Amino acid sequence: MDKLPADQQAAIAKSSSDRLRQTLLSAGEEEATVSTMDRGALKEAAAKQRLQGPAERSSLERELALTRLELEFELEVKKMESERMKLEMERQKESEKLEHERREREAERQRAERV
Repeated sequence: MDKLPADQQAAIAKSSSDRLRQTLLSAGEEEATVSTMDRGALKEAAAKQRLQGPAERSSLERELALTRLELEFELEVKKMESERMKLEMERQKESEKLEHERREREAERQRAERV
């Protein structure tokens, strides 16, 4: 713990034992090991963990993050496709309406020519 800067030593010293345990568990320490540590051992282990820097994400965590991104991308693509289909349907309805109005005008013109 002596190798850490004073502010980090103070932060560890002020942390509750439960918080230190949680920090170690989050860093990948075994629960069985952490649960048997006394306060001094918890502080030393937390200091070692800080000296090592952030733990590298496990391959499972990386894979889960990648899967999450892929699913978010697929969802966004489906939303865009749904919006495109909705706009296409609205365009088709408008086109049909305009065609109907054109036919009505043509029919009216033909009736007017007969008279």
